[in-house]
Amino acid sequence: MLSRTLTRYGSRILASACFALCLLSGTAAQAFTEEHVVILIDRSGSMRTTRASGLTRFEEALTRGRDFVQMPNVLPRQFSVWTFEGSTYRREQGFRDGATTLTTLGGLSAGVGTTPLALAVCDAADELLQFAPGVDARKVVHLISDGEENSTPETTMCYGHSSATKYPDLEEGSWQWKVRNMLKTGDPLRDSPNPFQLVFDADVFYNHIALVPATAEPGEPPFLALLRGMAKDSGGKYTPIDDARPLPIPGDTDANGCVDSKDYNFLLANYGMSVPPADPRADLNGDGVVDFTDFAILKRNLGRGCPTTPKPLVPVREVRE
Repeated sequence: MLSRTLTRYGSRILASACFALCLLSGTAAQAFTEEHVVILIDRSGSMRTTRASGLTRFEEALTRGRDFVQMPNVLPRQFSVWTFEGSTYRREQGFRDGATTLTTLGGLSAGVGTTPLALAVCDAADELLQFAPGVDARKVVHLISDGEENSTPETTMCYGHSSATKYPDLEEGSWQWKVRNMLKTGDPLRDSPNPFQLVFDADVFYNHIALVPATAEPGEPPFLALLRGMAKDSGGKYTPIDDARPLPIPGDTDANGCVDSKDYNFLLANYGMSVPPADPRADLNGDGVVDFTDFAILKRNLGRGCPTTPKPLVPVREVRE
């Protein structure tokens, strides 16, 4: 059985995990004592679009939100849940624990309005910076959306024209420039060469209007380039979600819609290494190292999306320690 095989190698992997954590000691990541997250979900009308799975983008967005909340993490986490549409956003839940957050996500529904993305991201960032200021916490904006800004009110701090240039060379005063600055410095009008103060995660559904799969090519749409760039530069995770493909599953390293022995052996081959040289696909939580947390994520989802009777794991002769 897959679970018994995983248990067999669990002790060896745990020993390697201790070594990997020692390598990280003294870094900024190890200084944090908590993680505070605003899960920011687009509930605009386009999120009612039905995907190839037969579910709407909004329904799949809630699954992504639940997966994120239940993902193993080395830090204790508190979550706030916001949704946005039209010209405003709603605080569905203040900062609470994971169990409460799952209940909140289960009660949400899509709307019919437009997309005030700049307003929602900037105000979420502002709330994160003001929450529990005496705690040394990693602050995360986790966005789940399918379209770019089109309805932020002119009277709000991140309203602006659309930049004619792509990230990272954004036009001063544009909404993209202001959102980037807010995540970097906490001030939409102030840029800085220093690292981002907040982490930005982005799950983006595409194939809506002009959006196409994200690539590193010059033809990448500016909106996707913005989300990808801010996630990368802030230490976050960017996940483009093609409507024609299955919803990404944490632990599915080869994106075939099934977490199986191939994913396990791929993670094991990269275990204990930083990214790079490790393959970034094995870094399931995007923290820059393939460690026991990534193993725990894979184990939690093992067999998900697969046929009823999964193939047994290929025996592993050697495990790096």
